[in-house]
Amino acid sequence: DKLRLCRPFIEEDGWTLSDVCTYVYGAHAGHMLDFLCAFLCYYLLYSDGSWLMEAKEWNVRWVSRIVLFNLLCETMVCNFWHYFTYVSSMYDSFVDAGLKYNPENQYEPSTGKAGMFTSSTGHLEREITFSTLGWLQSAMWQCIFTHLWASGMLPVYTDFWAYPAYSLFVLWGIAYWRESHFYFAHRGMHPWWDRESGLLSGDVGAFLYRHVHSFHHKSYNPGPWSGLCMHPVEHFFYYSRVWLPPLFISVHPLHFLYCKFHLDIAPIGGHDGMDDPGGKGDFHYLHHAKFECNYGVPFPINLDKLFGTWADWETYKATGELSVGEWAKQQMHEPEDKKRQPLLAGAAATERSWSMDEVAKHCTRDDCFLVLYGQVINITDFVSKHPGGEAVLLSNAGKDATEKFEHIHAKSGGFQLVAKWIPGGVVGELRGWNGTKPPVPSEHGLKYPGASFLFLLLAA
Repeated sequence: DKLRLCRPFIEEDGWTLSDVCTYVYGAHAGHMLDFLCAFLCYYLLYSDGSWLMEAKEWNVRWVSRIVLFNLLCETMVCNFWHYFTYVSSMYDSFVDAGLKYNPENQYEPSTGKAGMFTSSTGHLEREITFSTLGWLQSAMWQCIFTHLWASGMLPVYTDFWAYPAYSLFVLWGIAYWRESHFYFAHRGMHPWWDRESGLLSGDVGAFLYRHVHSFHHKSYNPGPWSGLCMHPVEHFFYYSRVWLPPLFISVHPLHFLYCKFHLDIAPIGGHDGMDDPGGKGDFHYLHHAKFECNYGVPFPINLDKLFGTWADWETYKATGELSVGEWAKQQMHEPEDKKRQPLLAGAAATERSWSMDEVAKHCTRDDCFLVLYGQVINITDFVSKHPGGEAVLLSNAGKDATEKFEHIHAKSGGFQLVAKWIPGGVVGELRGWNGTKPPVPSEHGLKYPGASFLFLLLAA
């Protein structure tokens, strides 16, 4: 039996010696990479003290060094973790062993072989682009506070060991601050009482989710690059963890850098979608997959348990049930693009199968069906809205229009136009269809620059 030391706040079972070790040491050792990056940054850019004179005035020289260091960290850490979990042979090992929480490959659903920088779905390009914007905002905050300290506008001290107890206590407390802040900043961008609410009903969270945080949730099957793939407004809230404390207390640059790189690097493993030896962020994977649960982490205090939004991964895996309160269950929903069209080519969300003779009966202006890629689509309500006029649709009513559709729309959005203009229009699949399956949903039309954006910045 485990030795019960005391009964903690919220948790049902008492604390064990292992729990105490986690709070005192383990939770910090898990972020050793974050600390090493922070220490290296401090050693290279701050330890000789020259920054105190140089950063009094804004100039490209010292700013570019900070930006370059951050982009190099992003390039090395993010690419290594993406390669390890999705590109190398380890990916197949993860999937075969059942260690990938969602066995579908979000970057290459048809082949299961993800590339380093591009994907057929466009997800990877989006994630790399906005993760890079996150690292740039992180570097921006570093530049701003370096200047504020050097110019004497904010208090700072440069001798870490001049105040050893204070310095070590603040360094040790960063993990507690970071995770506590995360819960409230994150929870505030989800619906406060109903996801259908808005500003007029006072639900700021629903408004922020709809217009800001939902962008992060496009990665409902997350990977390493998903962690910082956020709307820039969310980056602002996210990085308030690093810029708030120095406004009120005197810190050493290493305190700031450790908190900053904690924010930069920790989400990489936490979003990789893999169990051990991956990041093992099972509770946060459930948040991405189910949306309204597990807003925080179970450290230092599991606030989700307190508020009835904690979903235990092992329970869900064993039973398929989410161990959350009634409010959270009511707010659960499917990803928007998953509702509109299949994630995997050929895995259509259908209601029934149709014969071509059955489809042919729906050939009038008031009852108009057609077939695209073996999918039977009810276009009745769309006929009058078609930008190309009604005639072209009515001439193909009750028929297979795949070839003509491809000829006209291959370069203007393809099958994704169905999800855009006729959400919920797919009513079934054509029985015996042997032609091309619906193309995999892609974000290439949005032209996210992805890795080219990162490499261009490094070259500059």
